[in-house]
Amino acid sequence: KHRRDKSILDVEGNYLTSEKSNIGFVRFIAMVSNCIEYLSHKYGLSFYEVIKECSKELIRKGFS
Repeated sequence: KHRRDKSILDVEGNYLTSEKSNIGFVRFIAMVSNCIEYLSHKYGLSFYEVIKECSKELIRKGFS
């Protein structure tokens, strides 16, 4: 999944080693943040409640 995400964002190399990688990392974090914010508004939860519920779901499914 990590390689797929880097490919979609057109990011090569390791994070924090090049300007292009840093920009890609910021884009990825912004995308995740926007998704969490969307879910927050959709379900009437706080930003942190969405993160907590997603974490619980991942743990329940065995992705710890």
